[in-house]
Amino acid sequence: MLRSHVRWAQEFAALVDTDPRFERVAPAPLSTVCFRLKGSDQENQALLERINATGKFFLSHTVLNGRFVIRLAIGNLATTREDVAYAWDLIRSL
Repeated sequence: MLRSHVRWAQEFAALVDTDPRFERVAPAPLSTVCFRLKGSDQENQALLERINATGKFFLSHTVLNGRFVIRLAIGNLATTREDVAYAWDLIRSL
C-alpha cells in the first residue's frame, strides 16, 4: 500500500509539473506533494478554501520559502489511484 501511495504521489507531481498554471515547490519522494498555483499567496489560499469546501477531500497547507503552499498527502488506506486523479481534475477545475 505504501508503494502505491508513493507512486500515486509521483504521478500527481508529474501532472502538476505539466500544467503551466501550477508549480511543484519541493521534491516528492514519499506520498506528500507540495505545490501551488503560479500566483499570489491569497490566490493559493482561496484555491485551497475552494478545494476543501467541496467536501470531496481535504488538503492542507504550509509556508515554504515565505510562500503559501498547498499539500496533497496520500495516506488513507481506502484511497485509490482514481481518487488521486479525481483530486487533480477537481483542483484544475477550481
